[in-house]
Amino acid sequence: MSDNNKNNNNNNHGSPLFSGLCTLMERMSETNSTTGRKRHFERYLYDYRSHYGYDFYNAMRLLLPQLDYRKYNVKEMKLAKVYIEALGLGRNSVDAQDLLKFRQPGSSSSKYAKATGDFAGVAFNKIQDRSTVQKPTQTIDDVNALLDELSAPEDQDEKPNAVNIRVFKKVINLYTAFEQKWLIRIILKDLKVGISDASLFSVYHPQAREMYAVCSNLEKVCKDLQDPFVKLNKSTITLFHPFKPQLGHKDVPKNVSNVSHEGKFYIEEKLDGDRMQMHYDAVTKKFKWFTRKSNDYTQYYGETPDPGKLSGHIIDNLKANSLVLDGEMMTYDPKLDVFLPFGGLRTAALVVVFDIVYCNGTPLLQYSLQQRILFLNNVIKENRGWIHLLPRETKTTFQDILEALDRAISLRQEGLVIKNPGSIYEPGTRNSTWIKLKPEYINSLNDTCDLLVIGAKYGSGKHRGGRLSQFTCAIRDDNSSDDDPKFMTFCTLGTGYTVDELEVFKKKFKELEPYNPKRQPEWLKHPEKSDENPEVVVDYRRNVVVEVKASEIVWGNMYGAGTTLRFPRFMSFREDKTWKDIMTWTEMNEAKREGTLGGKKRGLTQKDFTGQTKRRKITTSRKSKQLVFSQQGVDTRNIKTKTSLFLDISFYVVSGDESTNKVQLETMIKENGGKFLQTSHGVKYVIAGLQKQDLVPLAPKYMLHTTEETKASFREEMDQWGDLYIQDATEQSLRDVMSRMSNITFNETRQRSLANEIHERYFNNQDMPGMMFLGVKAYLDDIHQDDNEISLNEITMDMNWVNAQKSHERMILASKQIRFRGGQIVDRIESGITHVIMDPNNLDRLQQLTNESKGLDLLPRFVTTDWIDACVRNKTFIDEQRFEPKIPHSAKTSMSTANF
Repeated sequence: MSDNNKNNNNNNHGSPLFSGLCTLMERMSETNSTTGRKRHFERYLYDYRSHYGYDFYNAMRLLLPQLDYRKYNVKEMKLAKVYIEALGLGRNSVDAQDLLKFRQPGSSSSKYAKATGDFAGVAFNKIQDRSTVQKPTQTIDDVNALLDELSAPEDQDEKPNAVNIRVFKKVINLYTAFEQKWLIRIILKDLKVGISDASLFSVYHPQAREMYAVCSNLEKVCKDLQDPFVKLNKSTITLFHPFKPQLGHKDVPKNVSNVSHEGKFYIEEKLDGDRMQMHYDAVTKKFKWFTRKSNDYTQYYGETPDPGKLSGHIIDNLKANSLVLDGEMMTYDPKLDVFLPFGGLRTAALVVVFDIVYCNGTPLLQYSLQQRILFLNNVIKENRGWIHLLPRETKTTFQDILEALDRAISLRQEGLVIKNPGSIYEPGTRNSTWIKLKPEYINSLNDTCDLLVIGAKYGSGKHRGGRLSQFTCAIRDDNSSDDDPKFMTFCTLGTGYTVDELEVFKKKFKELEPYNPKRQPEWLKHPEKSDENPEVVVDYRRNVVVEVKASEIVWGNMYGAGTTLRFPRFMSFREDKTWKDIMTWTEMNEAKREGTLGGKKRGLTQKDFTGQTKRRKITTSRKSKQLVFSQQGVDTRNIKTKTSLFLDISFYVVSGDESTNKVQLETMIKENGGKFLQTSHGVKYVIAGLQKQDLVPLAPKYMLHTTEETKASFREEMDQWGDLYIQDATEQSLRDVMSRMSNITFNETRQRSLANEIHERYFNNQDMPGMMFLGVKAYLDDIHQDDNEISLNEITMDMNWVNAQKSHERMILASKQIRFRGGQIVDRIESGITHVIMDPNNLDRLQQLTNESKGLDLLPRFVTTDWIDACVRNKTFIDEQRFEPKIPHSAKTSMSTANF
């Protein structure tokens, strides 16, 4: 299109009616496919450009309210009260109560039942009965002016809520009920139309999504990319506009070439802080600070060289006219010279810089990492305690990576990041040119996963009674699209959080919807007849993401995923993540197959990085051998899979029995998602599974041959008399079990084993009463325990002696607390220990004990006695990470240098 035509289209056409945009959103919400929704938007966009010009920003910010900078500070309950006031409803009237209790099934009459849980839908029904506005008159520009007024700061002289009431009285007098429904959804920033920003961007302009990733500015995207036929130069970073940072890949690469350049790669320490980008202009002496999610944190770290903010302490260390730096914000204790656990005071901040993406007016995205590091070292001068440059080592071999991981364990570091020196910076991507490695990925006791909280149950007892205290967590079904996501329930979380963290849950769950198994949300997959149902549902868009630790993934038909976590435990809230970042169904199955969640995992090998294996020479005979007809497998080409009952299970079918022949068995296996081999399981196992329509646990009666490994597995799943821990007993099974029992004298080992059985069977989702430390086997580093053997004449009762006695008493108390609550205490570091416990005031042996533990198959957690106190105080098993003893940063630096 020519510039003249484009200019003509942009002039003197006014603004389209808002009702037309509402009709578009209504059509998209009623369309089932993303393709169909995009087609509706494409038609509207074409018509808009034909009649009103190419400036689509005012309409786009209504279609993508979640990307609009305006904040209204209005949620459903406040809107309900405003509408009750604006409509003149009696507070106790049926209509007012329907608005206030819009989430409760049955609170609305059957006429409005379909809108239950949807405030905009309930409000529409109430407004429709009263509205005198029949003809739409308001334009898109009018709506934006109204929203500007709503988002403006309140006048301190006005009564609370006065602006909202004034605005909504105007809304009631000027907008139809249909328009108000969509206006409410825009204000709540939840349109419920089932289409993502990425899909709308792809229709608007081919470069829109790419540009938004580097500027996070909807207005800039709409203004710069008005004409879909004009392609701009590659989008790049600009000063004072946030961008989506590049992220590290989580998985070990199959080929090290992705992270090496000319045979070399960088190894950096992985930090556990808050990802932060800093923008700086030397002429105006202005700073801007943005988080990974483009949130503006400038108020915390300083916009000007304020001596009370971080900006004032680092301005003299910036040797460039303009800069955009990428790094990690850490909480730093200058007295102890350590980084504190993430979540500390933002005012005690230190920024660790590891990349530069803009310098002296020039974007550096297309420069290699090696070149960017040279720029960074030339323009940043370190200032201890305020701004640090992240050190890195240039290495070449797989052995270097193993040694660096070993060193990371010794230095109590979070992990490593391996980077390709020749890689460019790619905003908004997660690719294999940056690889994250953690020691826990290799030989730790447990892995963690990020899950979405979608429901909750009320607790009981003194401390949890009447509170939401058990939380239903879900994984994402990656077979669904981002425009119409689906989630599968996965586990119930009932332990690991403090009383304060329960209060955080409470704040996040202010707006809840009662759970009805027969009327589940469309986005949720949960068995209707499950025994593990939440009492209330939390909308996935609230993004309540938690990090969860567990021992392993096991079968669980009470959840939508068909599996669940064994002994799940809350670790932390993940404010930096959304529902898009949680574990997917595919990732869960991969973790289950590979055993990467819980249990001992194999160590890294060079093959993990190189993808190289010795090629075995394959020889074939000229004449192939054939099976006799009765042993040939069934032709599976025309067999359709009906269920996933036997997913990821392979069977060896030797023959059938008198009722079911070999071909029929193989057909059944294939139809139910399994695989069969011409090489070993019993007929009874297949038939039993099909009859029950669930996987039947393996048992000796199904086995033709049992390996030592399988025997060991049986010992974990059933007792010595054959009673399965995870299968309900029947009269006959009890008779069989009891007939094999004899009088047993229980010893401590047996009692502990019995307690573990009870824990697993009845308390999988919560702490076993009185046995909080049942799984703990701890070594307490009580270096003063031998002091009591010294005679009084040999003791010098000075402050050193007093402090030693206090330390010894802390250790004695910690030992008694652990034993009393089911734990074990050992007198040395040995295989099988789970924790090393130290006095927080005496960490002299931390490095020595760390090195001693590295030789163990599984790494124990190092904690101070403060962890024991916190667990006892909160009556739950608290995440250990926040109580880990720290090695001073200066000591780390000297030790790291000495090792290289």
